[in-house]
Amino acid sequence: MEPDPLSPNDNAMSAPDEIGEPEVLVRRSDEDIALFDSQRIVEALVREANIDADLAAQISLEVREFIQKLGFRTLSSSLIRGLVDAKLLELGMEDAHHAHSRLGVPFYDVDRMMHSAFRETATQPYGPEGSSLLLAEAIKREYAILSVFSEQIANAHLVGDIHIHAIGAVDRPFSLISAIDYVKQFGIALPQGFASSRPARRAEVLVAHIVKLSAALQGYLAGPVVWDSLNFALAPFLADAGDRAIKQLAQTLVFEFSAPAVARGGQIIFSDLHLDWDAPSYMKSRPAVGSGGQVTDKTYGDFTAEAHRFLQSLFEVYIEGDGQGRAFLTPRLILHINRHFNEIPGYRAVLELASRLAVERGGLTIAFDREDEGSFPRRFGINDEKALARAESHALRSSQFQVVSLNLPRVGYLAGGNQVKVFEELTRLMETAAQAHLEKRVFLEKLLALGERGPLAALTTRASGSPFLKLNWATHAISLVGLNELCRAVLKSDLHDSEATMEFALKVLTHLKREAERLSNKHKVRFLLSGQSTEVTAYRLARLDLRFFGEMAESVVCGDPHSDAAYYTDGVRLSATSDISVLDRVRTEGLFHDFGFVNATTEVWMGESTPQADDLGRLISQAFYQSTCAGLIFCPEFTICSRCGQSARGLHAACPSCGSEKVEGLAYAGDRYGHTSSWDAGRIAELRDRRRVTGADM
Repeated sequence: MEPDPLSPNDNAMSAPDEIGEPEVLVRRSDEDIALFDSQRIVEALVREANIDADLAAQISLEVREFIQKLGFRTLSSSLIRGLVDAKLLELGMEDAHHAHSRLGVPFYDVDRMMHSAFRETATQPYGPEGSSLLLAEAIKREYAILSVFSEQIANAHLVGDIHIHAIGAVDRPFSLISAIDYVKQFGIALPQGFASSRPARRAEVLVAHIVKLSAALQGYLAGPVVWDSLNFALAPFLADAGDRAIKQLAQTLVFEFSAPAVARGGQIIFSDLHLDWDAPSYMKSRPAVGSGGQVTDKTYGDFTAEAHRFLQSLFEVYIEGDGQGRAFLTPRLILHINRHFNEIPGYRAVLELASRLAVERGGLTIAFDREDEGSFPRRFGINDEKALARAESHALRSSQFQVVSLNLPRVGYLAGGNQVKVFEELTRLMETAAQAHLEKRVFLEKLLALGERGPLAALTTRASGSPFLKLNWATHAISLVGLNELCRAVLKSDLHDSEATMEFALKVLTHLKREAERLSNKHKVRFLLSGQSTEVTAYRLARLDLRFFGEMAESVVCGDPHSDAAYYTDGVRLSATSDISVLDRVRTEGLFHDFGFVNATTEVWMGESTPQADDLGRLISQAFYQSTCAGLIFCPEFTICSRCGQSARGLHAACPSCGSEKVEGLAYAGDRYGHTSSWDAGRIAELRDRRRVTGADM
């Protein structure tokens, strides 16, 4: 005879019998302990899975009987939920199971995260703060796969057709770039109890505002906070400042950006600073905003001398390094050079400083703005001259909602050498990436619609009358992984091996560019090809392809396919092992950059060699005038000793100064410098494979 369903008034303390509750203690998720009560199961099923109360009572009854049968004395709420979920699946109620399922992290993974130094990005902190961040991202990653993205898109990410960057931060846009005039005119006014401040009247206060707003925004973004034309934005505050005061201001800026790393458990502010020798064309003739947010009677172009002085001081601070003489890892500096660069007096001195910084510290990006009209789209991703002309300087701000990478080598495997099928697969993959973007955008728009009471409150503030994050100035980046390996899969040769391979690669990029334009028109959003990469994407996709395509992938991946050290080449770059001169690499990759990639650069790996600054200056000039390369990033490598604190050029097993083996490698990967001890096996293999240049190669 079946026991009667329990009523809400059943006594939880009664002795166990056919209709009574088992005397089982339950450890609840709210850190409380209570006796088992099957009515809670009924209530949860009705509330969370929208199940009929009678059916919920029957499921609850069967779970209770199972617990009684096995004689459990202590249970956790998660185990009870798991038993209920098993019943839902047994009854074929997949939607109810989906709604009722618990998101969490296995014990093994928690233990690994708390004891391991591995981090997915260079900005994730070590220590308890780092493991807390990883655990939170693990749960949000599971939520994104189950709830934000459709089954088709979730599966495409899980099996490796695409890679959705920062999926564990699905409730945040990826990055944001803004003109500093917004901070100058409106100060800091954040919702939800944050202290506000009026527009700055002094340069040091403005710097403090920039850093504090960057720190606040970091909590709302998955990627970098980017500030445009920093030195020209500061210039109106520096008209009467001496060289010493400007040098002090540059030091304050750099050290203030580093300070939150202590306050937040080691997490650095993920930030990029654009710098200009010549005022960018879209700012040059605009009225400059000065002290107190007041518009001056001068233009930004009139403050060129002050902008130059701050730029040179900032480079000097970076060259000197921190208190122990080590390189600053943040913020990342991006120096823009245009066709007027060598027409402006003093250019040789700043080029020498930039070259010294690149050689001695690394991490400096040189971006080439060959045409005035291309400068704004390359930085902001917005190619709308009319909208740019209408916008006030404080409104120059755009966001990148998400980055999705395409697994290009897999296209080659699926096409089986058939070039017609390659382009059919590329079209399908672009459609998939676009759908992934649209699904996240729908989710973020719902969060943004909650306004200043919602989770993205800081992005919805209206200090200027319009939202801080403007949906009509949002972009969606599609990056590429393994163009070189696609050529290897289809044509059995690398990019630099033959003209036929290059011709095929250019056809691929032409097709992808046209697809991005078609999808932008179709969905009324901006899809951009991007050079964005991370430390783990190329490694993850290579491992998945080895699992699913076996021998076919073994002949294509880089590194060692028979161990855990396989990887693909990032983006539209040549293979790390390609034996060509650095200038030929710049010229070849520049052909790919010319397809309108944002954030595209050619990496110049220098290892422990120390080229002369003149050699780098000559390479920069050749890259500007003899190629279509969008930018260069110079990447020396360092060894940091934990014992004596000294930094040495190159990667060494022991400290050259004191002989200690307690050393840490520092090298460039993805788009940041990071400690090599936290890298995956694929990235370490790529580090070993790099063809490093010397002064003789330039």
